[in-house]
Amino acid sequence: MQKFTYQIHGSCKKTIVAKNKEHALAQLRQQGISPSTVTFVSASFHQKKQNRKLVLPFLKRLLQLHEAGLPIGDTLRILQTRLKDPQLRDLAIALWKDLSEGKSLGSAMKSYPHVFSEDIIYPLEAAESTGNLAPVLRDIIRLLTEREQLKKKIVAGMAYPIFVTIAAMAVVVFFLFFLLPRIEGMLTSMGGHLTLPARILIGFSNVLLYGIPLALLGNGCIAWILRYVRKHSPQARQKTDRLLLAVPMLGTILQYTDLCRVSNLLATLLKSSVNLTEAMRLTERTIRNSFLRAQYQEARNKINDGAAITNAFQVKKTPLFTDLALDIIMVGENIGNLHESFQEVYNLHNQELDTRLHRLTTLITSGALGFAFFLVAILALGIVSSIMQFTNTIKL
Repeated sequence: MQKFTYQIHGSCKKTIVAKNKEHALAQLRQQGISPSTVTFVSASFHQKKQNRKLVLPFLKRLLQLHEAGLPIGDTLRILQTRLKDPQLRDLAIALWKDLSEGKSLGSAMKSYPHVFSEDIIYPLEAAESTGNLAPVLRDIIRLLTEREQLKKKIVAGMAYPIFVTIAAMAVVVFFLFFLLPRIEGMLTSMGGHLTLPARILIGFSNVLLYGIPLALLGNGCIAWILRYVRKHSPQARQKTDRLLLAVPMLGTILQYTDLCRVSNLLATLLKSSVNLTEAMRLTERTIRNSFLRAQYQEARNKINDGAAITNAFQVKKTPLFTDLALDIIMVGENIGNLHESFQEVYNLHNQELDTRLHRLTTLITSGALGFAFFLVAILALGIVSSIMQFTNTIKL
């Protein structure tokens, strides 16, 4: 799709989205418009690089105008001229065009899966059907804001150790490939020999020269094979996803990530007056881990057959819901207040997820710093011992 501007005998320019110029003229003729000029402006949002970073600022502007009392269609129409960012403006134009053709906001967003994820689209669809869009938009914006803050914390925590590690490796590489060969040549010409730390450094340099490229190549081939197999074999995808859940620390983080996503979406949908069967059907596709998704589908079928939620989700190995989550859900099921129970499950496990991510970041940070200090220590020992050996050789 492409974007064109057209003008009617000196009036203000307006925009239209079409496949090509002929298609744009045909659309205008159907509307009874005879433009004096039709000019190509740019490729529409369909052909541009789509980015999930657009979601949060776009939804914030959408909520601001919608809460002021404007319908969604009028809100998008105004955003076409108010938004300064070209990508956000093109996104508003594309969504408004879909709405003008009779689509709902949720259906229009489905055309841009690389911008709007399913855990954003489904609550909006449910909210539109119940006429309760603004509160759901606020919940989605809150969730996206929390995710952004968590990402910033992780990036900030990893920046310093990564910098220190890169600096240490740069110094070691300089010593290995520029300084150490000269020292080795001088000692050899004078009948000396390298000390043990210096020989360790030379061996380490050989590993860097030959071992690391081969390891990277081998890991790249393995990753490509796994990606190909996972893409073409659902059974292999489930097996590898189950193995990932068994990895210490990482498996729990993956489980809690899907748990938080499911519980938050279920709480939002149930709060929007969507029945439990439909809410669980919409939520199923948002689970990233295929093994957990298969468990969820099996539990959903049991619930459709009349089983209680806690009984349906009781799985002995690598369950989606933890024991604490099932206890909270059971209370909500007994008192008929499921949406608050799922919200409580999300709040508790989201805090636990933040804690575990912080632990993992701390572990990686400590490992990176320890590796950097090890390199610097070996480097210093190699330099000092080589210089001392060189001094002793001169004295002799």
